[in-house]
Amino acid sequence: MKRLALLTPSLVLIAACSGGASDSIQPGQWETTVTMTEIELPGVPEPVAAQMRQAMANQAQTQSRCITPEEAANPTRGMVNPSGDAQGCTFTDQTFAGGRIQVAGNCPAPGNQGSVTTTMTGAYTPTTMEAQVTAEVRPGANAPPGGPRVVRMRGNMTSRRTGDCAAG
Repeated sequence: MKRLALLTPSLVLIAACSGGASDSIQPGQWETTVTMTEIELPGVPEPVAAQMRQAMANQAQTQSRCITPEEAANPTRGMVNPSGDAQGCTFTDQTFAGGRIQVAGNCPAPGNQGSVTTTMTGAYTPTTMEAQVTAEVRPGANAPPGGPRVVRMRGNMTSRRTGDCAAG
C-alpha cells in the first residue's frame, strides 16, 4: 500500500505535464483519482504477493490541487517543474495537444528511494482528463531491505476541474 501512496503524487504531477497549447486545460481546482487495477511483484513469494495485491489493487487514491493560469498555459514548466528542476523527472514523450495525452517519463521515487518509470495514454478536454497508466517502481539503495526489487502496476487516472481555486 505504501508504494501506491508514494507513487500517486508522481502520477498526479505527470498527469498535469507536457505541452502547453491553446487547447490546454483550464486553470482552477483539479481533483485527480488514480486506481491501480493490476500489480506484478516478480520474485516475491506468492502468498506475500497476493496479500500486497489485495491491499493495493483497486484502491483509489484521490488528490486535489490548484492549477494556476501559468501552470495551465505551460504545464511542463508550471506543474512538473515549479522549482526549475522538473522534480528530477526526465521525459521521452510529452504529447499533450489536440485532446490527446501521450507521456513517458522517469522520476525519482519519493524519498529518493529508487525510480518510477511511467507511461500515460489518454485524452483530455479543458476540464477533464482520462488516461491509462503504467508504472514500474525500482527501489534504490536507500529503500528498506526485504521488499520487492521491482513493482509493476497498471491502472486508470481520471482528473476533473472542480471549480475555482480558493482565494489566497
